[in-house]
Parts: sequence; C-alpha cells; structure tokens
Amino acid sequence: MKKILLLGSRGMLGSRFLEALPAQITVFPREDSDIKKTNELFEKITQLKPDIILNCAADTNVEGAEDNPSLALSVNALLPSLLAQAARKIEALLVHFSSTGCYGINELNPWAPHSDFETPNPTTAHHKSKIYGEDLIKDVGCRALILRLGWLYGGSIHHKKNFVWARIQEGRIKQELQSDPYQIGSPTHVDDVVKQTLHILEHNLTGVYNVVAHGAASRFDYVSKILSSAHLEVKLKPLRFIRKAKVSFNEAAFNEKLAFMGLDIMPLWEEALETYVQTLLKEEQKTKL
Repeated sequence: MKKILLLGSRGMLGSRFLEALPAQITVFPREDSDIKKTNELFEKITQLKPDIILNCAADTNVEGAEDNPSLALSVNALLPSLLAQAARKIEALLVHFSSTGCYGINELNPWAPHSDFETPNPTTAHHKSKIYGEDLIKDVGCRALILRLGWLYGGSIHHKKNFVWARIQEGRIKQELQSDPYQIGSPTHVDDVVKQTLHILEHNLTGVYNVVAHGAASRFDYVSKILSSAHLEVKLKPLRFIRKAKVSFNEAAFNEKLAFMGLDIMPLWEEALETYVQTLLKEEQKTKL
C-alpha cells in the first residue's frame, strides 16, 4: 500500500481524498507548508518519505488575486515548485491540481471546449499563477501528474464553500435569482475527480490531463439544473456578471488525452449534478431526525 502525503486536507478536494483513503494518507499541516522555511519543509517531507505527494492546497480567490497576486503566486506557484523539488529528492510522485480556466480564449474557435493538447493562454492573475505552478513543476523534472479541473462542486451541506447548497438555500427563500448565461464551463463533482485521479494513478501515468465532467454548461444552465434537481420553481433571470478578474468566457474542456487511452471514467455533468443534489437533500433530512 502506497503512502500518500496530503496537502490541503481541509478543502473541498483534499477532504474527499482523505475520506476515500484514510489508511494511506498522512496529512501535512498547513503550518508546515511555509515557503519561507524551505529547509524545514524539505526535512519533514524527507522524514515522512511518501510514495505520492498529493497537493490539494491552493489559493482559489480569483478576484482577490487581481489585487494581491503575491498570495496566489506563493500558494499556486512557489509551493508546488518546492513540493516538486522534495518529490525529486525522495523519488516520489507529485500529484498537482490546476484549472481549465488557464486555457483562456481559443481565437480560432472561441466557444469550443478546450482540449488538454491546447496551449494555455491565461487571462487572470489567478490563472497565470496556476500556469506558473505547472511550469515550475516541469522545470524541476520530478515525476508529476498535473490535472486541470473544471468548476468544482461538492462536500456536505455544512461545507462553507458549497456553491450548490447555497443556491438551493437561496431558491427556497427568494422568488427570483440571477445567473450569467455568457460564461461556460464544465461543472464537475469533486468525488468524480477523486475516482478519476485514483484510476489514473492505477495506470502509473504522468503528464498533464484535463479531468472534467462531460459536456459544457453556462453559469445559467448550471444554476437552473441545481434548482430543477431540488424541485424548486424559482424564476431565474439572465444577467452578465461584471468581474474585476478578466475570466475567460469559455472555461469548458474535455478529457481528450484520457479518452484516447480509454481511461476517461467521468460522467455527464447533468447526471452527476442531479445525483449530488439528491444526496444533499437526503443529508438534510438525516440532520432533522
């Protein structure tokens, strides 16, 4: 059984890996991930000597990165570089998560979902920090698996950043909601990412791959599906959101590399979201008992 060192265990993604593999995982505390204490970081990882370093730590504040890019660069670029150096030293595999938002805009076909063969062209400080992180890992030359994820959702009803549950709660108390029909992406359940990641690891792959649910949706479609899955009849009005960060209007992607190799086990986004909403409603009922 391989030993796994997990960073970001409290987040949406990391917490699900921890639940899936409790016997294999050692949690690396956030306070030990200080990039200003590189010797201590290297020493602790060397002592633990994991087979896999699973990096779920990330700065996800897209808007905040425009005003404070240094935080995004520290967490999304420099920390992965240090982890890569530690992985190379102990001959471990580094698994790192990036974003399909890094692709930016494909000028030849702006509305087409992005292939993982496509060259990234990030348009925000946040997504630039993610690509810097990918590039720094490659520069180190360790064994690395880099997975670009879509619009992640998941977790319990108690998770503070549960987008889906928040929309259900809003839909219960408001007669009208607004959502953006002008930005598209790939809504992706975090549990499916965990399953797909483990499937890839079973095949000992390295490299860069998209891991998203099948199909594309606008923000409007996404929220509409949440509401209908929860049997909420709420008027949803289209509204273009104005953001400080110049996020690409097209963050949708597809898993071309995995599909070529017969390893793509991701579901359709609508089916996965429908199932997840039902899981949340059942969880809510249990809390009332």
